[in-house]
Amino acid sequence: MIIEDPDGRRYYNVIEPKLDTRVRQDSLTELLSLVSKDALLLEKVNAAATVEKAYELLLPIARTIVRSKVKGGLFRKASPDLEAKVNEAASAVAYHAAKELVGYGAIDPLIRDPYIEDISCNGIGIPVFIYHTKYEWLTTNIVISDPEYLKSLVSKLGVKGGKEPSVATPIVEGVLKPEGYRVNIVLDTASRHGPQFTIRKFRSEPFTIIELLKTRVLDPLVAALLWMAVEMKQGIIIYGPTGSGKTTLLNAITMFIPTEFKIVTAEDTPELHLPFHENWGAMVTRLSTDEKVQSVTLQAQVEAALRQRPDVIIIGEIRSREAYSFFQALATGHGGLTTVHAESADVLVRRLKSPPMSVPASLIAAVRLFVNILRVERGDKVMRKVVRVHESVRYNPELDDVELQEIITWRPEDDSWPLLTRDLVTLRIIASLRLVSYDEALEDLKRRATVLSWLVSKDADVALLHSVVRLYRRDPEDVYRRALAEVKEYELRYR
Repeated sequence: MIIEDPDGRRYYNVIEPKLDTRVRQDSLTELLSLVSKDALLLEKVNAAATVEKAYELLLPIARTIVRSKVKGGLFRKASPDLEAKVNEAASAVAYHAAKELVGYGAIDPLIRDPYIEDISCNGIGIPVFIYHTKYEWLTTNIVISDPEYLKSLVSKLGVKGGKEPSVATPIVEGVLKPEGYRVNIVLDTASRHGPQFTIRKFRSEPFTIIELLKTRVLDPLVAALLWMAVEMKQGIIIYGPTGSGKTTLLNAITMFIPTEFKIVTAEDTPELHLPFHENWGAMVTRLSTDEKVQSVTLQAQVEAALRQRPDVIIIGEIRSREAYSFFQALATGHGGLTTVHAESADVLVRRLKSPPMSVPASLIAAVRLFVNILRVERGDKVMRKVVRVHESVRYNPELDDVELQEIITWRPEDDSWPLLTRDLVTLRIIASLRLVSYDEALEDLKRRATVLSWLVSKDADVALLHSVVRLYRRDPEDVYRRALAEVKEYELRYR
């Protein structure tokens, strides 16, 4: 639960069954010891897979152990509700045992909270911090004071992440299985306050574009333009600072990729989710310190992707030399989607042109849309917003630079996204690719925005969204008529 002190500072308090008596503490120790020594029981517990199932399996055993403590005289006085106390104590013991054996121990409640994005433990005796989707960074009431317990937890994270830290490699990164969350571990040999770790979570079912529209991260006009660009294999870069929602938006617009397209994705950590695209090659990096084991870098993945004849290449994030290969792919007619850390369009272009990316301005011009998403504070609320969209106009050889035009901006005063120009280069290019006029492309933009507004009104789930996107590609007139029967036509606004 979230609590707030008189000064307005918020805290995240985990409420769990307590181990506040000798009976409960001794019973937990005995239960954990019993499971570790009984190979068959340990196998059953591991097979349970979830904390809930492990709890059900361990509860009868915990009840027996607690009863034995009662008979041994650890309860000073018998009482009419003794059985109820036994059951309550057994439930607490089974819960904590299940957390330790199957879950993530002390931090298990944080792992299971879908509103938590990051979990950060900075050392021994320091409160664990979490990044909440609504309240951002919060201090929790979880404090790991036992050095041995913290070491064992870090070891467990290393095992689950597939990369155990050691004196030789005190800093490691991995992917927790089966959840797929990113984990970074630092041992006490490289940390002042003892072992530390950070876990970056993401939803098992990513946000759809409809959910982002409902929460006003963007509006139907922006989404419709992205839809058209994705469908016509245009390059798109989503940029912003850490935690702004770049990957969330990237994941959402992949639903606009036609299902018949060949897609290749390259990521450090598997976060992209394309449930309806069977022709999808998903690659993940593998870094190795062993000379006998080949490292698989993002650059190698992008180069391999180009040999797979993809319609669209998606890179989770570009940071280094893989950027050059990605932009070459765009320049040769492949569709491409990626994210970059940058605060503004100018900073983005400078970063792309500078080492280690070193992308020539002539190749940067191959990107069609640059979408800026930020964390925005309004009062006590923190929101994600697409604040501006630029398009590349042309490469200027005299200045050796790419000319960008801002075409959409977010107006905070009325939470709207007006167009800044009546002549979009993106629409002109799409119109030429589809052999239609500019006005026809503009009309299609309005229709798609109307269809998306309709889907928002229907609170469409991912299956309905997928179905409508496919139908629109086959028969846009029919889908538009259905939408217009239930919602008003989207009206373009200019500033």
